[in-house]
Amino acid sequence: MAKGNVQREKWSNWLDFFFSLLGYMVGLGNIWRFPYLCYKNGGGAFLVPYFTFLFLAAVPLMFMELSYSQYCNFGSVKVWVMCPLFKGIGYGIVILITFVSIYYTTIIAWSLYYLYNSMFPVLPWRHCSNTWNTPACYETVVNPNRSRFTSQSDNETQIGNLTQLINSNSSNFGQNPVSASEEFWKHHVLGITDGVENLGGIQYPLLLCFVISWILIFFALSKGIKTSGKEKSCRDLLNVVVGRWEVVYVTATVPYVLLAILLGRVVTLPGSKDGLIYYMMPKWEKLKQFSVWKDAAVQIFYSVGLGGGCLVTLSSYNNFHNNFQRDAMIIPVIDGLTSWFAGLITFSVIGYMAHISNTDISQTITQGPGVAFVVYPEALSTLPFAQLWSSIFFIMLLLVGMDSQFVHVQVLLTSLSDSFPEKLDNRKILVTGVICIMSFLFGIPCVTQGGVYVVQIIDWYCSSISLLFIIFMESIAVCWIYGFKRFLEDITLMLGRKPYVFWKPLCKFVAPLSTLAFWILTLVDQSPLKYDSGEPFPVWVSYVGTFIALLSVVTFPIAAFQEILSLRGPFLKRLKSSMKPTPEWRPAIKKYIECHDDTTTEMS
Repeated sequence: MAKGNVQREKWSNWLDFFFSLLGYMVGLGNIWRFPYLCYKNGGGAFLVPYFTFLFLAAVPLMFMELSYSQYCNFGSVKVWVMCPLFKGIGYGIVILITFVSIYYTTIIAWSLYYLYNSMFPVLPWRHCSNTWNTPACYETVVNPNRSRFTSQSDNETQIGNLTQLINSNSSNFGQNPVSASEEFWKHHVLGITDGVENLGGIQYPLLLCFVISWILIFFALSKGIKTSGKEKSCRDLLNVVVGRWEVVYVTATVPYVLLAILLGRVVTLPGSKDGLIYYMMPKWEKLKQFSVWKDAAVQIFYSVGLGGGCLVTLSSYNNFHNNFQRDAMIIPVIDGLTSWFAGLITFSVIGYMAHISNTDISQTITQGPGVAFVVYPEALSTLPFAQLWSSIFFIMLLLVGMDSQFVHVQVLLTSLSDSFPEKLDNRKILVTGVICIMSFLFGIPCVTQGGVYVVQIIDWYCSSISLLFIIFMESIAVCWIYGFKRFLEDITLMLGRKPYVFWKPLCKFVAPLSTLAFWILTLVDQSPLKYDSGEPFPVWVSYVGTFIALLSVVTFPIAAFQEILSLRGPFLKRLKSSMKPTPEWRPAIKKYIECHDDTTTEMS
């Protein structure tokens, strides 16, 4: 509850919160980023540390984030009245989510452009007769006029002829074979340059998609939370079509239906078995590499949304007695299994591509964030009525991306409105417009010909150094400075009973120590970002990337120093006072405020 008697708006029911949270968490990170990192780190070996960190770190940290924001109904900045010394965490989150928001919309723009191209009579990534194709290009479907429902022997003959054609191309031109879908991605969608030093010109089709994406985001968020308590999401874009349907339930569940249909198709492709074996059978020697564990930790934190303020923002609109303990145990597991499920499709297609190109799976496609924009179109082009399935898939990708991006921008809006309620509560449309316009302008470099390099730099540095630091400081502030005993009392007040005993060791020791260890090792052993060819980016990129990462880290010492200076008395007294909750930190339900104030007085 805000200062005074202003009651914060609430979700109308638990399902609204659940599906909004699920819609945010299950997004491009599962379908785009997870397969890319899994492929980069040797397939199945990546699954071991990924699920290890999910249960030992992601679940307890999500439990912590959902609980303290639900207790007071404050967003990611204002919530640090709990421990003013650590309020820099909130500012760091705002900076981090700003960078994420910029490049995330770029990925949405890519999806929108693929959706547009899916409506052509012949999918442009299906054949090699386009102006952007090279002699090394090969088609996964040799005869598009031939029936898809051929016999197994026909399939083998067709694949054999295609393999001969690919081998002939690669020997004649001295190039590795490249699929039509990969050439469409690199040469047409991106118009990619030869390096980050050359950003090239603006890709105007992508710029148009970028503009459309931000316009949709603006109209969906311009009025904030509905008076009914429901968050603005994709439903607002579709209400005209579907009337009373709860679209958020659809956008959160339809992706699973579509992914299941795709999986049913791609597992029948030749070579898919080899891809699944590569995915499911770990190369245990890979687990000796620190980079595999670091990427797994960062990915699960990124996918679940830890340290980005999104969980805190969504939970701040919860009913005071919502069972967040249940939510923290269910939703991360669903998110992890979704990533695993999406990986089944990706690696089935990679195995198929390796089969028809007669190459090793580990060298079938170049590594990079565009792996999902190569693999999935490849699979879709093999389906009957490929245009229909491609359109449905990219609509799905667009919706899940939008759902996540709405929450990213909502974090910024909530942070500003919580910090300046008197000035901004009645100017939400203006504030939303300013945020969208500024984010659009800063994101223009991402839609240049070298924009994919900019996306990689932001993703690489913000998702490791910054994210791990914020999560670690957050856990220290809540479990050690504010105190786990007091935190436990707050949780008991909300749940009406004591939480499970395993939360204490996980929240207080396992999660923060593992996060700290990986943050330190990341700083010590920070490997350079590399091109698809394996060649490292120029040295200056590491300096720029480190600077971007530090922008959301330096806010902590600066804000802590400012907080101590604002107090009076000896240094130790100021330091101790800055660790105590302010009077604004209190339960979000009126009947518990007096009890809370008495408890706080006793502890002081």
